[in-house]
Amino acid sequence: MPYTLPDSFDGLNMTGDPKMASNEFLWPIQKRRDQLSELGSQLRNLQDKYQELERAVKNFKAYQPDVEREELVRLNAKASELSLEVANLERSKAVLDKQLKDVRSKQISPVLFWKFFNEEQKELRAEMARLQQKANAVVQRIENDKATLSETKSQVELAKKRLAEHDKFDLENTVRLLSGIPKSIDRTKADRAAASAELTRIETRIRPHVQEYERLQSEVSTLNSEIATAEVFNRNLDAAPNGYERKIIHEQCESRFGTGRPSEVINDRRGKVRRLENNIPKLERRIRDELEKSDRNIEHLLIDGNNVCYEGQNFIELRALIALLAALAGQFAITVVFDASIRSLLKASTKDIKRRLGPSITTYIAPTKTGADEYLLKLAGNLKTSFILSNDRYAEYHDFDAVKSERVLRFLIADGKLMANDLDISVNI
Repeated sequence: MPYTLPDSFDGLNMTGDPKMASNEFLWPIQKRRDQLSELGSQLRNLQDKYQELERAVKNFKAYQPDVEREELVRLNAKASELSLEVANLERSKAVLDKQLKDVRSKQISPVLFWKFFNEEQKELRAEMARLQQKANAVVQRIENDKATLSETKSQVELAKKRLAEHDKFDLENTVRLLSGIPKSIDRTKADRAAASAELTRIETRIRPHVQEYERLQSEVSTLNSEIATAEVFNRNLDAAPNGYERKIIHEQCESRFGTGRPSEVINDRRGKVRRLENNIPKLERRIRDELEKSDRNIEHLLIDGNNVCYEGQNFIELRALIALLAALAGQFAITVVFDASIRSLLKASTKDIKRRLGPSITTYIAPTKTGADEYLLKLAGNLKTSFILSNDRYAEYHDFDAVKSERVLRFLIADGKLMANDLDISVNI
C-alpha cells in the first residue's frame, strides 16, 4: 500500500498560528505547499489574463466604429420618434378619458330600470364600450412604445459605451502586455515545476522519519490506553467486596494482558512510554534538521582548502578536495581558499595548484604567514546564500555574519571517505 502523509503532515492541525500546530516541526512542509499553491494561482491568473487581453485585441480589430456611429444615429432618431409618439398617445388617452367621463355622467343607475333600457341609454352604453375599447388600445400602445423606447435608450447607452471604450483602448500597450505574458507563464511554470520537484524531494527524504514518528506516537497512544485499562482493573480490585470477585478481575486482567496483576502491567507500560517519549523528541529534531537542511539556499560554497587536506593529523594532499569538487560540480559556485603554507606542503606553485583544481574553481592562496580563516569569512560576507565548509570553530571571529548566522558547515574525513552531512555528500577519497 503506498505511503500517504498523515493528517498532521498534510494539514498540520492549524488554528491560524503555526505555533499552535501539534507537529510544529513540520511547518516548513506546509509553507512549501502554500508556496506551490500560490504559484498555481499565479499561473491560472496569468493564463486568464492572456485570454482576456487576446479577446480584447481581437474585438478591437473586429470592431467597426463608423458602423456603430451610424447605428447610434439611427437609434437616437428612433428614440426621438418613439418619445414623440408616446407623447401623442398620452394626449389621445387624455381626450378619451374626458370623453368617457362625459358619457359616464349621462348614464343612469340600473336601479331606474324603466329608463335604463331606453334608446338613449343603450346608445350611451354602446358609446361607453367603444370609447373604453379605444382607450384600452391606446394604453396598450403606450406601454408597448415605452418598452421599446426603454430598450432603444439602453441600446444607445451601450453603443456610446462601446465607442468610448474603443476610443480609449490602448492597442499598442495591450499588445505589449500580451506579448510579455507567455514568458511570465513559462517562468511561472518552471518555478512551479521546480517547487513541486523540491517538495517531492523533501517529502521523500523525510518520509521514513515521519512514518517512524507516527508509529511511535501510535505506540504511545496504545500503551496509554492499556495503562488506562489496567488502572480500571486496579480500581475494581480495590472495590471488590470478596475474594471471588477479585479472582474474576485477576482472570480478566490475565486474559487481556497475559498477567493477572494490573500494577505489573501499569509499571511495564509506563516504562515503555518513558522510553518512547525519550525517542520522539530526538526524531522530531532529526526531521527538523532535515527540513532546515532542505531550506538552505546555497549559491556559493567557500571551502577551507587546508582543512580538507588532512585526515586527522595526516596530510592527504588534494585527494579529498578533488573528490569533493567532483561531487559538487555544477551545483553552485565554488571558491577554495588555502593558507600560505599549502605551497610548501604540496611542494607546488600557485599555478600548479589552480591547474589541479580546475578552471571552474576559484582558487585563492592567502599571503605569506597568514591563514585563510578571515579571508573566508570576509568573502562569505553578509550574503545568506554563501556558506563556508570548514571544521574551524572561528571563536575569535564571532562577530562575522557567517559565524553569527551559522553559515559554517562541517565535514569528516574517515575510513577513506569525505562526509559532509549538511551537503548530503559522502565520497570515496
